Amino acid sequence: MIRIFFSLVIVSVILYSCSTNNVKSDSAIVKMMDSAGMQGTFAIMENSSEQFTISNLSRYKDSAYAPLNTFFILPTLVALDKGYINRTPSTWVANDSTAFYQALIAKIGRQEILKTIDSVHYGKGIVSADLNLFWSDNSLRITPDEQLGLIKKLYFNELYFQKRAQELYRKMILKEDNANYRLSYIAASDTTANNAGWVIGYIEENKHPYFFVLNTNSLKSDSLTQKNIQMVKQILLQQGFLKGLR
Repeated sequence: MIRIFFSLVIVSVILYSCSTNNVKSDSAIVKMMDSAGMQGTFAIMENSSEQFTISNLSRYKDSAYAPLNTFFILPTLVALDKGYINRTPSTWVANDSTAFYQALIAKIGRQEILKTIDSVHYGKGIVSADLNLFWSDNSLRITPDEQLGLIKKLYFNELYFQKRAQELYRKMILKEDNANYRLSYIAASDTTANNAGWVIGYIEENKHPYFFVLNTNSLKSDSLTQKNIQMVKQILLQQGFLKGLR
């Protein structure tokens, strides 16, 4: 297989870097992951104060992993931008499958995918010529820090896509909406990659957004995506969220 290399500037898309002054480490999160048979990192950032709560800071900032299906945020935004798809959120969820996105990426084409990756400074690595699995085979890798920065930019319409495309995508990933909070996220897992999992998203309470990322490896391969989503909710509850009091 012929692979063409592209170089990307390795920059964090978070507007302000983590420092010892705005980062709090929480060992309780590590214990929660250990109890669930997981290893990994979790970070949440309060937008108004730019304060971070992080477990495993080195993994969060310095370690890059395959984005898995969280990569599909990019082709979806491209497709919305170009009018390839124009669905309601409920219709999109019904078509949310790897095969659907593989066909969508093929339609968009390799050059446009490369342009998009470069424009948003998305991770580093290579994209296979056949476009089939570069997001899950470690050809393309991204840090949790970059993932959190990407979802933050999406929330504020700061990506280079049309505002309408970003607004529609945010509706697509809204999972829970009640009187206490609004929870939006993208989750992905892969049993062939050390039982790896991602959840990236944000929670809004009292009209204030908090951005988070979870990146894990699990000892067991069963129900990986659901286990990671449950871990996010468990951590959010431990951090005082999901009650409408933040």
